[in-house]
Amino acid sequence: MAKTFHVAAFFEAKPGCSTQLGDRLLALVEPTRRERGSLRYDILQSLDDPNRWHVLEEWSDRGAFDAHMAQPRVVAFLDSAPALCVDEPQLVFLECRSPAAAATQPLE
Repeated sequence: MAKTFHVAAFFEAKPGCSTQLGDRLLALVEPTRRERGSLRYDILQSLDDPNRWHVLEEWSDRGAFDAHMAQPRVVAFLDSAPALCVDEPQLVFLECRSPAAAATQPLE
């Protein structure tokens, strides 16, 4: 089975900008999920700090992720991020080490 490419992105909204940041992140979901190689694209908001937003992504390969990052809507979002975020977004690239969920057996 080919390894997929995972990304976790972290954003911290400036005070008063959380709703606007969340709206812009959520606007990326549907078109991104239709991109070639997109396997997962979810936006999460922290329950502990509503200014913290996270994007969890899974791609078929690094090339699919790179193509996503070059999409005009993603470039536009990233260009707008400094006005909404405390710092630059943090990207973490990950490799899944656990077995596929379908391969696990339920506990008895």
